[in-house]
Amino acid sequence: MGAWGGGGFENDTALDFALTIEELADIAAPIEELPEDPLEEVDADLAAHLIAAAECLAAMMGRPALDLPDDLASKLTALGAPPTELVEKYKDAVSRVMRLSELTELWAEADPAPFNLSITSLIDRLNPDLPFNPPDKPESPQVLQTCGFCNADIAPEELVMIEVRQATDVINVLDRGFWSHLRCLNASLHPSHIVQNWKFDPDQL
Repeated sequence: MGAWGGGGFENDTALDFALTIEELADIAAPIEELPEDPLEEVDADLAAHLIAAAECLAAMMGRPALDLPDDLASKLTALGAPPTELVEKYKDAVSRVMRLSELTELWAEADPAPFNLSITSLIDRLNPDLPFNPPDKPESPQVLQTCGFCNADIAPEELVMIEVRQATDVINVLDRGFWSHLRCLNASLHPSHIVQNWKFDPDQL
């Protein structure tokens, strides 16, 4: 699979798949090709198709990726909003690709950061548009947290807490916590271990 970037359409396999899309059934088709055994590895081409199809759904939700081909964008606009059921199926499919696929292993052997960041963005764009509602707290000066990876300030809705402990019989030999951006954490992980921050609309459960 020729790839020049980590985006869903930054590879030849995804672009070939994009040329076949004319209707919603074409976007749904890769789901039917998934192996029935959830422990069977998803091959690289199918994984690329699944991610590209998920990107199509995100675009239909009004949240397209920057690498979405212009001609495909026009087709997707004409299809309207995607069915919620199909979006939920593709959430599971993306998780399955990340958990066990030839594609994740190929990226792990290279530099996985661009791929991991693209998937983190895709997950965020497939999530329902839910407002950020911070818990009610007494008014007090805001404490700024900085990212342990990039050392930049973190917005309250982006805070991720990481705790590191050493597995040992001696208590608290190493026990350290720090804050980070989710994208910074994911960029540093093996693709099969990225944090998948899926969200669900309570009204649709």
